[in-house]
This record gives sequence, C-alpha cells and structure tokens, in this order.
Amino acid sequence: MAEGADAGAAWENPLIPNAKLRQIYVAMTRARSLGNALPRSQRGATLGLEACLVSTSVDLETGDLVSDALAGPVVEFLRGTKLDSVLRQGKTKGGRKRGIGGRSDADCGSAARLPDVPGIQERIWAAVGAAAALKAEAASARIRAKAEEATATQSGVVVVYARAGEAPRALWRTALTFAAEQQLPAIFVVLPAVRPPGSKVSAGSEGGMNAFAGGCGVPGIAVDANDAVAIYRVAQESIGRARIGGGAVLMECVPFVVGGAKGKRDAANDAIAGIEHSVLNRGVATRKWMEREGKSFAKRIAR
Repeated sequence: MAEGADAGAAWENPLIPNAKLRQIYVAMTRARSLGNALPRSQRGATLGLEACLVSTSVDLETGDLVSDALAGPVVEFLRGTKLDSVLRQGKTKGGRKRGIGGRSDADCGSAARLPDVPGIQERIWAAVGAAAALKAEAASARIRAKAEEATATQSGVVVVYARAGEAPRALWRTALTFAAEQQLPAIFVVLPAVRPPGSKVSAGSEGGMNAFAGGCGVPGIAVDANDAVAIYRVAQESIGRARIGGGAVLMECVPFVVGGAKGKRDAANDAIAGIEHSVLNRGVATRKWMEREGKSFAKRIAR
C-alpha cells in the first residue's frame, strides 16, 4: 500500500497494479482541477478527455515521444511542466514550453514531446518519421548488443494524438498503410471530436476509425473514452507490443453513452466518476484520502 492511501487493497491486479491505478487517478483529477481553475479561454479542449490523455501516456518512458493534438496549460502540465510554471504561463500570453518530459506534479509518463508543426498532415508525417527513426535506432542497438553479447534495448514508441475528423481519410490511409508495412512503433490515439459545451452525445454518433485502420493493416481498437482502466489496459498492451517490434496500433476513444444518461458529462458517463468508482471499489484508496488529495492540490492552485 502506498503511503497516504489509507487503504489496504485486498488483492493486486497484475495487469493494473494498485499503485498504477492511484497514479492514474491523481493525474486525472489534478488535470480536471487545473482545467476548472483556469479562465475559460485558457482551458483548451481537455475537460472530459482526462482518461484519454492520461491512460494512454502514463506508461511512457524516457526515449518515447508524444505528438499532441491539443494545446494549453493542462496539456503542458500532463507532459511534464511543473504546476508553478503552468500557472505562470496561464497569466501571460505565449511562453509555452515544448518537449520537456520527465516527472511532474501530474506524474504522467516521461516521454518528450515532438515540436509543433503546422497542419495535421505535417504533424502526422513528422510523428511517423520519428517512429521510423526510433525503429532504426533500436535495430542498431540490437546489432551492437549482439556483437557485445549484451541485452538489447527495446524500441521507443511514438504516441500520436488526433481529434476525430481532424485528418482526412486519404491521409489516414496513406500513413497507416506505411506504418503497417514498416511495422513502426507508433500508437495512434483518436480522441473524440470537438463538441460545443453542453451538447449531447448520442449512441453510435462517433466511431469507425478502428475498422478503417484494420483495413489499412493496423489493428484498430475502440475503447470507451470515459473508462480510464479500459484505456490503460489497451494502451499497456499496445505499447508493449510496439516496443518488441509488433508494429503500430490505432486506439479510437469513443464516448460510450450509458443508457438513460443525459450526455457525456453526466455522472454515468464521466471519466472522473468512473476512476473514483474503480479506486474505491477495489479498496485502492479511501474517500478520505481522495478528498484530502483534492483539497491539497486545490490549495496549491489557489496560491
């Protein structure tokens, strides 16, 4: 049991250890708290996407790379910028820092970020090129390790985020087909489409990229955009597969609307409510610990 969790879980799930589940919970709730505390003009489009952003990157390591589809203080925070720096940047125009990596207050992976490039086509191909470079680097490392009778290092991976509908199908077809042919260590994560605040999400209104990716030779997996545990499980398997040369995977995060729920941010469909339920139901932490964590971070934001 991690210190301060106030709970001794009855069992450990080998696929998502209790410490990892607490890590995901903390990163998600801190991202939500930070987003809610920022002026509306600076929030970006991250509110409601915490599960997608955290669970797909929490296992990334130094040497891995991320190509983000979203910008703003919350994304900077999740990618390694310290809270104080994020809050200072929020009070001024510009000042964004890229490619920081390392552990931050969000504790959400150690990947570096690829530089900004204009346009979705340029961004996707830059990420594909980075994945090809990582594959070549891993191949060279294996040759050196064999000559030295040492253990070869696994390949780094590139996680590429894109919003649903952001890239044309023709671009996806070309990029995914190339990634499949070259068995690139790339994870393509399709985030839900941008929606006006308060709009409802109807069942079956999004999706389809997973099947499209399969037709291009890349395994496509649809997963509930609000289920942090399910997203983590898919990301964990996909990243592990890519590291050992299994090739690219496309994850499509789709809002699975619970019957009778009013919309995406309804309690039955909210990512934060879902991760809280998992943490409490498994005995990974107590409500008291969760409340204390939330209050402590809120005080830091308010300073």
